[in-house]
Amino acid sequence: MAPFIGLISGMTDEQKHIVITFINESMEKPKHKRQVPADFKKLRGIVNITEEEIAQDEHLAHIMER
Repeated sequence: MAPFIGLISGMTDEQKHIVITFINESMEKPKHKRQVPADFKKLRGIVNITEEEIAQDEHLAHIMER
């Protein structure tokens, strides 16, 4: 900590705020996946999508990852 004390004491309040914001954001945990509404859960199993179709369509692959 000693090398940082001198550096921090020479910073303005705005610079300290920027450093704290950076540290906080770098420590954030990954966001939770969105919850699927019950109405959409009822639709499961109605459509069958093959792995081949997913591999051919990057948008579909992205949606299926959720």
